[in-house]
Amino acid sequence: DVPPLQGSILDIGGGGNKGSHYRFIEIGKDAQLKVADVIKRPGTDFVVDINVDRVPLGDASQDYIFLFNILEHVFAHDRVLSEVKRLLRPGGKLLGSIPFLVNVHPDPHDYVRFTEEALVDLFSRNGFSVEVIEPIGRGPFLAAYEQLDSLIPSFLHALFLPCVWLADSVVSRARPNRNFGAKFPLAYNFVVEKSVV
Repeated sequence: DVPPLQGSILDIGGGGNKGSHYRFIEIGKDAQLKVADVIKRPGTDFVVDINVDRVPLGDASQDYIFLFNILEHVFAHDRVLSEVKRLLRPGGKLLGSIPFLVNVHPDPHDYVRFTEEALVDLFSRNGFSVEVIEPIGRGPFLAAYEQLDSLIPSFLHALFLPCVWLADSVVSRARPNRNFGAKFPLAYNFVVEKSVV
C-alpha cells in the first residue's frame, strides 16, 4: 500500500489533471500539483514544449515529476531528462510509463518504443538510479489482441477479452519457466530517482 504523494509535483504532459494515471496514484491533500503540457487545456499551469523549453520552476524545486505516456512523443530524450533532473530535488522521483507493444498514436508525434534494457540505459546515463521498471502485460495473446483492438467494435470486447486472458493463462501454465508478461509487454511503468552526487 503506497501512501499518498506529498510535496511539490509536476505532471509533464498531464493534460490538465485529466490523465488516466490519476486513477492509480493518490495525491495528498496538501501536495502542490502543477501541470505542464504542449497545449493549453483546462488545468494546465505551463504551456511548454518539453523538447526545447524550460519549465518555469526553480532548480531542485520538485519532489516528484510524472512522465506518463510522454517519452514516446518526444524526440530529445536526453534534453527532456536533463530538464527533469534540473527540476527534481536530490532524491526526488520520476514516475511514468511508456508503451511498447501498443499501436502508433501520434499526439502530435509518436517517435519511439524502448525495451527495459534501453530504459535502464537511458535513465542511468542521465543521472537517475532505477528503482522499478515493470513490464505490463499478460502474454502473446493479449499483445496480439492489442494490435487488433481498434478493429473490434467496443461491444465485442467483453466477449473477446476473457478468451484472450484464458489463452495467455493456458500458455503460462504450459510454460511456467517463462515470464510471458515480460516477453510481450504492452508497456513499462518506471520509478527512477535523481542520483545524489
